[in-house]
Amino acid sequence: MQQKFLVNGVPVFVRNLPSGDMAVWHPYNPEVQQIVEPICRGCGYWQPEYKNWVIKSNCVTRVLAALGIVGRTL
Repeated sequence: MQQKFLVNGVPVFVRNLPSGDMAVWHPYNPEVQQIVEPICRGCGYWQPEYKNWVIKSNCVTRVLAALGIVGRTL
């Protein structure tokens, strides 16, 4: 499943991984990075080769709720 959130006019893409974890990606935008990074930090790890966050399965609900607060679902 893939979801999109609009944060400061920039799409943030979220998709489930086969492991039960979740990937969070957005195009490069320093303002959006300052919003999304604190939400993801401590809930997973940054994956530099794909330029996305991998959120551990036990934090998925928390991260989705936080993204829903800072952005609107598309």
